Amino acid sequence: MEHQNIALTLAVGVLISASFFFLFYKGLKRPGKLSALLAILAVQGVYIPLAIMHWPGLDVFAIHFGFYTMTAVVLGIVITNRDERGGRFHWAVGVLLGFFLILAMVDATIITLATTGASADFVKRFLPEPRRESAQNVTSSFPGTVSNNFQKQYAEYNNYLSQLRIQSERGWRLSEGWLTKPYVNQPSVFRIRVEDKNAQPITGAAVQLSFLRPSKKELDQKFVLLESIPGTYELPVSLPAPGTWNMVLVVTRDDEFHEAKSDTWVEEVR
Repeated sequence: MEHQNIALTLAVGVLISASFFFLFYKGLKRPGKLSALLAILAVQGVYIPLAIMHWPGLDVFAIHFGFYTMTAVVLGIVITNRDERGGRFHWAVGVLLGFFLILAMVDATIITLATTGASADFVKRFLPEPRRESAQNVTSSFPGTVSNNFQKQYAEYNNYLSQLRIQSERGWRLSEGWLTKPYVNQPSVFRIRVEDKNAQPITGAAVQLSFLRPSKKELDQKFVLLESIPGTYELPVSLPAPGTWNMVLVVTRDDEFHEAKSDTWVEEVR
């Protein structure tokens, strides 16, 4: 349920709620207020168990619960007002309906952007032009990178903090990086120089370089750099998409472990 289009589920639920209302009002000849109450009970009697089984998050649940309920309430007010005025509507009813329609559209848009991100087409239509000349296809979504996501497990998080302290005391230093500007789908050599705190090369280490795509986890890439000269590790690297990548560099030698994180930018095709 959490990956469904919120605007679609809202629209379907509102339509069902309205259908229940008119079923009770027109079909079963119940008064407007009673029809609204019965419609609310019928819709929420289905939606709440479904939401519990496929919990979409409190914000998504709240907006669905609110609009499914308000649909029947507003219809009850409108129909009751019309019946009491002999078939004529008060202008305030139209204002009320317009307000809730706009509120539904705005809330659905905000929650959709917050949960699934903005597409390149949306960004192009509604956001300012990116400042970087090469940023032609900007997107936004939030699956997130998961490297070192230790907060969920307390013991692992403590081990991670301990490792950071040991790493700081060990004093290994990393330098260099791309030898040429990286372009999408074109190999560019990534070189790393590893030295201890006395500027002596760290030889015989295993060096793994991970590129994590913040907007699309399936594009994540891992490479093992090869030692070309003592303390220097390198490899031609090709990345499949332009833009920002998060980097995680891990150097291990025997029981020694060093990790560094950074970001890099890959240009569009030349």
